[in-house]
Amino acid sequence: MFSKVVIWGFPLHTHTHSYIHYGWVKGFKHLGYDTHWFDDTNYPADFDFNDCLFITEGYADTQIPIVASSIYFVHIARNPEKYIGKVKRFIEIRYLVDGIKDCNYNYVLDKSKCVKISDCTYYEKLHDNGGIAKFHASPIPMEYECIYTCWATDLLPDEILEENIYTPKDNSIYWFGSANQYNTKEIAIFYQECIKNGIEFVTNDPWRNPLSFDVVQQYTMKSLMSPDFRSSGDPRKIAMGETGTCHKQNGYIACRLLKSISYGHLGITNSRHSYELLEKKVVYNNDERQLFYDALSQLKNYDLIKEQMMIVREKHTFLNRIRDLLAALDQRKINPPSYR
Repeated sequence: MFSKVVIWGFPLHTHTHSYIHYGWVKGFKHLGYDTHWFDDTNYPADFDFNDCLFITEGYADTQIPIVASSIYFVHIARNPEKYIGKVKRFIEIRYLVDGIKDCNYNYVLDKSKCVKISDCTYYEKLHDNGGIAKFHASPIPMEYECIYTCWATDLLPDEILEENIYTPKDNSIYWFGSANQYNTKEIAIFYQECIKNGIEFVTNDPWRNPLSFDVVQQYTMKSLMSPDFRSSGDPRKIAMGETGTCHKQNGYIACRLLKSISYGHLGITNSRHSYELLEKKVVYNNDERQLFYDALSQLKNYDLIKEQMMIVREKHTFLNRIRDLLAALDQRKINPPSYR
């Protein structure tokens, strides 16, 4: 089907999506694939790009080689016609959300029109480019494929160790992300309960101060707790009619929760969709104030944490997502009788 894997995207630490590229690279290498990571500014002139499986992102594919014998998975494929009819297979990677309207996308996910590959991945045959925001009002007929999926933890299954549950914890929460208590009301509500209870809330913005995986994992593991907050939306974006930041409502599944659990933490979230995806085994409350106290009461529920870790180990690593990609390439799996 393909002889090598090429992740074509953002260099590590230059963009938050570079951490997704890292996950693909780590996963494919672990599975024994000949795997390479290139970007628009750093690629060999003499590399044989025939028979490759490419994974890229629509803002990072300017210089990507277009090769008739190769397969392309493209997240945020802003210009599908760049690939359609010119490559062996072209499959867009879309967000696994109920629906989204932002500067990139404008679509509603209708799972009844999809083939279910796993709980995290759905496959659909598209007949126009109307799901892309700039074409939504006047879609152009074209035939291509897409999958709707979410990301995963950056750990491999054998790196998800129950012994990490017992890592000594500080009386602090270490929060890594551009969202914080000053710009996201859901975090601010939780933050206030931390302050009331004498718990320090330490933040780091990766755009301003990118840190290595080891450092982030080290601090996350010794954090008192490691909650996941989904926002109800940026008021400025909502005023423009956009819903891309409305994660609470549209069901965006963040890798933050999956990573935290894989590091040995109690899973804590204000996202109903994440709660349901993780088989209702995580601590969930739509009210961030109450979520703090619900989580506080379960921090030493080690049996629950072990159960959460088992779910992530078995279903939410990049090995699982790679299997889903490969399943999308298998005509027997994506073409059941109703599709033929």
